Amino acid sequence: MIRLLITDLDDTLYSWIGFFVPAFYEMVDELALVLKKDKDELLKEYRSVHREKGSVEYPYATTLLPSVQAAYPNRTQQEIVKLLDPVFYRFNTSRKKNLRLYPNVMETLTELCDSGVKVVGYTDSAEENGFYRLRKLGIDHLFHKVYVSDSQYETPDPLRLSDKTIIVRGKKPDPELLLQICENEKILTSEALYVGDSLTKDIYMAKTAHVASVLCKYPCEPQIAEELYQKLVSISHWTEEDFEREEKLKNICQSKNIRPDYTISSFDEIIQIVQEIDQNN
Repeated sequence: MIRLLITDLDDTLYSWIGFFVPAFYEMVDELALVLKKDKDELLKEYRSVHREKGSVEYPYATTLLPSVQAAYPNRTQQEIVKLLDPVFYRFNTSRKKNLRLYPNVMETLTELCDSGVKVVGYTDSAEENGFYRLRKLGIDHLFHKVYVSDSQYETPDPLRLSDKTIIVRGKKPDPELLLQICENEKILTSEALYVGDSLTKDIYMAKTAHVASVLCKYPCEPQIAEELYQKLVSISHWTEEDFEREEKLKNICQSKNIRPDYTISSFDEIIQIVQEIDQNN
């Protein structure tokens, strides 16, 4: 019987790349106008900062760009943020327009919770990004816990958004992290169902941990998806070693014939999967 649903967040509950990449590039367009700088040069500076901080979502990475530092010497980060308010406004406006749940996500999570299935999230994003989005989308109340990555963002006042968040040390596809979640929630691996969008990270991890897995493959326009991906790569914090590791994982999945137990094209299909597993056990 399924008692625990562990779900990835980004590109599983909502399109992360679909909101973040357009919002980021609109922000850079505005910054280029404000600083009168070449956009491509700014993108290179962003990538360097993202690599240094280990995240493409490092809060206020804009304030650390060499071009910004040169334009506003001897200014504090707080002062720079205020001066660049129109730049951040462009990002926030675009995010508000494009950040939305995939169809049937809220209804499905609500039905699962009402039926007694505990829902937890697991993301490589830090709390100020991953949990923040759940709150903005109005579904944070449906989660018992959300397991997030540690943040490198330094702030005088710790960014504690919720007592629901638990920081885990490590990254996908480490199966030990998934096993730790099950242990924390006092659930057997046979009673858990994991949902994610990545074969090499989510499904490989779940299969290795012997947790039933669901791969989300939502309909999309291939050309649009490729354009967004290439734009993301241009600013990514990933190093050559990261890309090589991803390629190695793809080869491992292929050689070991790693496949999800279930594949869905709509989030509400999870209800039927849970019912099917419960009937067979």
